[in-house]
Amino acid sequence: MCSSELTARDGNPVKQLTLLLFALSLLLSCTAASSSKPASHATDLPRPLPEFSYADGWLGADDAYSLALTPMTSLWLFGDTFVGDPGTKLRSESKAMVRNSIGLSRCETGSPCEMQYFWQKASDPKPRSFFDTGTDELWYWPLDGFLEDKVLSICLLAVRNKPGARPADAFGFEIVGTKLATIGNAHASPDKWEIAVHDLTDARLWAGVSLVPDGKYVIWYTQVSEGEGKGFMAVMRTPQGKMANPSGSWEYLRNDNRWTAGLAGPDAKKVIDQPISEMSVRYHSPIKKWLAISTGPEFPSPRAVARTADSPVGPWSAPRMIYEFPEMKRDRPGYDKDTFCYAVKEHTEFTESKIALSYACNSMVLAKTIANMNIYCPRVVILDLPK
Repeated sequence: MCSSELTARDGNPVKQLTLLLFALSLLLSCTAASSSKPASHATDLPRPLPEFSYADGWLGADDAYSLALTPMTSLWLFGDTFVGDPGTKLRSESKAMVRNSIGLSRCETGSPCEMQYFWQKASDPKPRSFFDTGTDELWYWPLDGFLEDKVLSICLLAVRNKPGARPADAFGFEIVGTKLATIGNAHASPDKWEIAVHDLTDARLWAGVSLVPDGKYVIWYTQVSEGEGKGFMAVMRTPQGKMANPSGSWEYLRNDNRWTAGLAGPDAKKVIDQPISEMSVRYHSPIKKWLAISTGPEFPSPRAVARTADSPVGPWSAPRMIYEFPEMKRDRPGYDKDTFCYAVKEHTEFTESKIALSYACNSMVLAKTIANMNIYCPRVVILDLPK
C-alpha cells in the first residue's frame, strides 16, 4: 500500500521516466515492496478516501486528477504507470510503463474504499496506455476532466520524445499540444467506454489544467507556454453544451477583464503569474472561497501552496504554503536528495470542510524510482482550510 493520510494544521513538476531507461532498469532489484504502512483515515470526513494499493498489476503512478461519477464513485486519472501481471508486487518485475492508466474508487461511508485499475491489453506481453495513441513516439498525460450528464470529457497533454534527447535525459520530452477525449457512455465499465479523441490546441496552450463549472460555462485553466519553464496561467471558457466540441465556441479573458471570442492570445490576462502544468481550482462553501492549489513556483518545490479568490477566475491572493512535503525534508529519516514531490491536487468530492490534497514523489534517478516502492504513488493528506 502506498497511500498515507495525515492531518495537518499548517500550512511544475516534470515527469521523468523514459521507456529506454525503463527497459534497462528492469534488471535492478527492489527491497522496499511491503514497508508502507496502511493509511489511517480521518474520522471527520463524510466519505473515506481511497488507498492506492499495489494490486492487480498496478505498481504506481503520478498525476491523480479525480472527479465524481456518482455520489460514491470517483474516476482517478494517472500519468506514467508501472504495470505487471496481476500477482506482481515489485516494479523491478513489471512488464512495462504505460503512459497513463485510470482507476475507479467506490467509497461508501463505514466501509473501506474499493479501487479498480484499468489500462489496455493488460494480459499482453506489451500492455498499452488506457488512452493510447497506438505508437510509442507520441503519448498522452491526463489533465482534468468534466462530467456533463452521461458525457465525460478529459483533457490530455500530447507529449513526444524531444528530438536529439539522450536516453539518459530525465527531461527528454516536449509537449506538442492538447487533445480532448470524450466518452459518451461514461457510466459503463471503463473497459467498454467508447472513446473519441479530438484536437484542442497546439503546444502554446495547455488547456484543461483545471476545469471549473461557472454557471452555464466551463472555465478551462490554461497554461500559456512561453518557452521551457516559462509562461503563465490564463482562462478560457466554453458553454457547457459545447464542452465535447469547443471549436468555434472558445472565449478567453483579456487584460481588460473582458471575455473575447477565440483562443487565448497575446492580450490574455495573467490570472496566475506562474506556469503550472498540474493544479486544481475548486470551491469551498464553508469559507465561501475558491482555492487554487499547486506546488510552489520553484522547481523542485518542497511545498504545496494555495491561493484564494472570490471568483473562479480570480483575482487570486498571493500563494500561501499549506503543506511541506516530508519526503523532501533533510532532517527526515530516509531523506534522499534525488527525491522530489509534485502533482498537487485537491479532491472536493470527498470533503469541502477540509482540503483533501494528493501529491506524488519521484526520484531524479530512475533506478531509485524502480527500487523504492514507498515513492511514485499518490499520497493523500487532510489539511484545514485557510482561515
